[in-house]
Amino acid sequence: MLEQTSTNSIIIIMPRTCAIEKCKHKSRSICPCCNKNLCHNHLKEHDDLNNPQLNPLINQFNILDEQLKSSNTDKLIGDCRQKLIQWRDNCHKMINQLYEQKIHELDQRCLQKLDEQRTQLNLIRSKMTELTRQQENNQKHIDSTTLTIRHIHEEIKAIENTHLQLDIRPLTIDDSFIFIEEFEPNKCNLVNLTTPYRTIDCSDRHPNLCLINQKFEIIKQCPWKFDFIRDMCWSSTLNCFIVITRSREIYLVNEKTLATELIQTIEEQDWSSCTCSDTSFYLTARREGTNIYEFNLLSSFTLIKRWKPPHSCKQYEVILNTAYKNKTLALVISHCSTSIVHFELRSSITLDRLWSIELNISHRIGQPLIRCSSLKCDEWLVVDNNTSQLFHIRKDGQIKSVYPCNPSPWNAVMFGSNLLAIRTKNSVNFHKL
Repeated sequence: MLEQTSTNSIIIIMPRTCAIEKCKHKSRSICPCCNKNLCHNHLKEHDDLNNPQLNPLINQFNILDEQLKSSNTDKLIGDCRQKLIQWRDNCHKMINQLYEQKIHELDQRCLQKLDEQRTQLNLIRSKMTELTRQQENNQKHIDSTTLTIRHIHEEIKAIENTHLQLDIRPLTIDDSFIFIEEFEPNKCNLVNLTTPYRTIDCSDRHPNLCLINQKFEIIKQCPWKFDFIRDMCWSSTLNCFIVITRSREIYLVNEKTLATELIQTIEEQDWSSCTCSDTSFYLTARREGTNIYEFNLLSSFTLIKRWKPPHSCKQYEVILNTAYKNKTLALVISHCSTSIVHFELRSSITLDRLWSIELNISHRIGQPLIRCSSLKCDEWLVVDNNTSQLFHIRKDGQIKSVYPCNPSPWNAVMFGSNLLAIRTKNSVNFHKL
């Protein structure tokens, strides 16, 4: 029983006997589970009944405690640290390139002025030599030469008294350049694709190259004057896009200016697909028994290796599309007779097969290519325009989901860390993952 004192305190008055019926023993304490006053024996019985239920909970707690202690921050961070290092190195590279460019401009500006005066002096020297040889020295010639020398002397003196100035704007780096967010692989699912987050209209009737930033602003645009683009990929090593066309030509497209440069060291073939690693450029031509060509990005696209069947694919198969990620090559392969399509992951170094999965789709000559691209966490996306489907494939080669897409997708790639850009006939739709 409880009784309140005048000082707002509470006095607990213990009953004299145990709360258990027919027990005549005196109570010793209140049981924390049932809140009853129990004697020593019944309190022990309660403890004995509760301990078997409590012990598993203690074990689970200890396991969780050890799991938390052994958690590796590197696993949580993943490849984010490496991406930051790469970003820092790229920024340093850009700054060094600009520095070297401006140093060269300074030297050229000075040399140009000195060369102009040197050229005039050489002309005067030649003229004086010619006059001396012909013995045609007269006062008029001497006065003219004197005037010219005096003029050059004044210009040289002016150059010596002139100093170049630099107007250097501070390099502003916004904290929003790098955004850190949490990501759970299981939440990266195509069923989460709903209404596009953003849409940009586009059409093949207006063949322009448009460079779009993270704010969906067109920061650079220029007309594409060459043949139909079959495929393109980004090279972080060269800081440019590599584009293959229907006319068998391959171009480098500058990231900042969109200026194009024809690659002349690669032989012309009916190229259909391309992808890049940090050091290599991979090309395939859509033909039965497809070969995979590997070129060196660091030495003017010299050929490293040509993979032939059965290493590239079987003699009766065609490689429709390729994509690179983390030392692996993803291949979309079609059977020439049955038209059945399967998706494979290979080592980019040895081309050994890591896994293969058959997709419930087919491809025939004349149909749009079935394309693939990488997603987060080493997962993959296969885009089938013919059936208007997106296949989400886990890193272990199992299908995670198949998503119907309307309008029919032509291609899809990651745009930043959490947006999927899907190209359709008349637009590019951006979806949040």
